[in-house]
Amino acid sequence: MTEVVASRNRRESLSVLGVTWVSFVLAIALALPQPPDPTRLILGGVLGAVIISTGFWAASRCRTYSRQTGKERTIRAGLSLLAGVALGLALLCVLIALARIEPALRARFAGRAGEPHWRPWALAFESSIIEEIVFRLFIMSLLAWILSKFARLGSAPFALAWVFSTLLFGLAHLAPWLALTGPAPGLIAGVLALNGAGGLLFGWIFWRWGLPYAILCHAAGDVVIQSLAPRFLA
Repeated sequence: MTEVVASRNRRESLSVLGVTWVSFVLAIALALPQPPDPTRLILGGVLGAVIISTGFWAASRCRTYSRQTGKERTIRAGLSLLAGVALGLALLCVLIALARIEPALRARFAGRAGEPHWRPWALAFESSIIEEIVFRLFIMSLLAWILSKFARLGSAPFALAWVFSTLLFGLAHLAPWLALTGPAPGLIAGVLALNGAGGLLFGWIFWRWGLPYAILCHAAGDVVIQSLAPRFLA
């Protein structure tokens, strides 16, 4: 259980686990082809339970936590949202520049110009929750815990887990692009760079402040890119 869970009583811990799991299942239901297949949704829920419980367990053994006041939580939530918006705008500028070199980038977003206005919010909801739980809560925490057993060098386990989970985060975003366009060097570099920048920021916020703030930052950045990129690149 993560530091938020580890520092609370059993009832509070179960509440945190339950809210996280329900959010994950809702995100999976939204990400699956509609209407979602019940079998795939159940499998996603079971897998989510394993990932979430393992991630919380690993994080609680290699991180420290101090309780936050309501004011501190509000400030951190606001800063996370602002950081996400700033990241989204910065990446949008880079994306527009790269689209002049790599047409596949432009084509991918331009094809979504006619989507309804709620679609970027739905994409931000599902991707921020699923990806932060998988790549930060689970992979990053588990790697940091494993590495802490072998490398007792201060922040070294965190740094290695941070970088490696970010690399996996970037690689995971390559497949959808390569399926459409093939292994273009410019596309590969662009996708890895854009997602790598996001992964580093989300990982840092997760480790310092916790999972909810990483999700808020991720969602804010996604809303900016998913809502504006199709209009600028159409």
